[in-house]
Amino acid sequence: MKVIEKGIKLYSWKELKNEINKFENTTDGYYHFTKDLINFPDAWIYIIWSRRGPGKTYSGLWRHIYKKIKIIYMKRTVEDVDTICKESKGMDLNPYKKLNIDKILNIQPTSIGKGLGFFSNVPEGAENTEPISYIMALNKIKSVKGIEASECDWILLDEFIPQVGEIVRQTEGEQLLDLYMTILRDRVARGLPEIKLVLFANAEDISTPITNELEVVDYMAMLNQSGDDNIMYLEDKRIFLHHISPGEAPKMKKQDEELGIYQALKDTKWGRKTFAGEFANNDFSNVVRCSLKGMKGLCEVIRNTHHYYVYYREKDGYFYMTTSKIKCPDVYNLNLENDQKRFYNDMYFVLRESCIDGRMGFKTYSMYDLLINYKKFYNV
Repeated sequence: MKVIEKGIKLYSWKELKNEINKFENTTDGYYHFTKDLINFPDAWIYIIWSRRGPGKTYSGLWRHIYKKIKIIYMKRTVEDVDTICKESKGMDLNPYKKLNIDKILNIQPTSIGKGLGFFSNVPEGAENTEPISYIMALNKIKSVKGIEASECDWILLDEFIPQVGEIVRQTEGEQLLDLYMTILRDRVARGLPEIKLVLFANAEDISTPITNELEVVDYMAMLNQSGDDNIMYLEDKRIFLHHISPGEAPKMKKQDEELGIYQALKDTKWGRKTFAGEFANNDFSNVVRCSLKGMKGLCEVIRNTHHYYVYYREKDGYFYMTTSKIKCPDVYNLNLENDQKRFYNDMYFVLRESCIDGRMGFKTYSMYDLLINYKKFYNV
């Protein structure tokens, strides 16, 4: 365990305690959400991502089944939920499919409306049983305000990072937290413990509406580049992050490494994402350390509660954005609509061009993302 900042600890998966019981062997080489729960029980949110295949969804669903924990299982879109709940003609897209086979269960979905449904374990010959979990689409939340689901201990959002090409609503993060608060308030009023928010995804894009709303992008970037030290706990915020590294995930079988697609694409952007769990869609090359000696303050940028400072070095025209405070001639408060436009008109084009030309660096990835994808955040 390493303390990287006050209240922020970094762990290796090898340091964590295992729990082995008749339901689960956490030393079998697969990812087990159980380990994260027992090692970090005080977290209110668990954010876990990796390449495809380590068993994220499987482990989360199995834990809730054998512990008899009722959950809200979520997918990003109404179409995702409706596809799962529809009568399938020879195609079973049920997230419990492998558990049904391995554990001899018969957990089946039932639709109760567009983007809504529930799962129940239906014994042979029975027509229906009590739901063991609900299923809901993330983009359905607005139309189900005031939902009463205080009996659920988890909200599990599967594939919270959208895949390339998916339509993304910039309000997703806010909507998810609104749902969490709706259920949490009712639970606390009834004397129940906090609900757990569990987010699973494959490594697609580090900057999403949810990760930006939670302000965890820079922590995820740090973990993605840290090797075996792949677990971070923010004690002050009680936020848990886990990048399932190649060393922790099941090793690719020799016959899989001999497949044509692996041989051809393992070193490509898609291959690094798929086989190694890297955020290959993101460019971290502008995130650098820079000496501030001989640099002047150009402008201060306020975003949410954060203050960023743009430094400028006249001799070579180099810009650097950081959190180190310096007096600046101009201040732009991006929490104000007029300042969003003023920064866009005054600074955006010069800084963005400098960034593209390699004449600008950033202390963190979120600063780079703010500048290079400014229109994603603000209507200008």
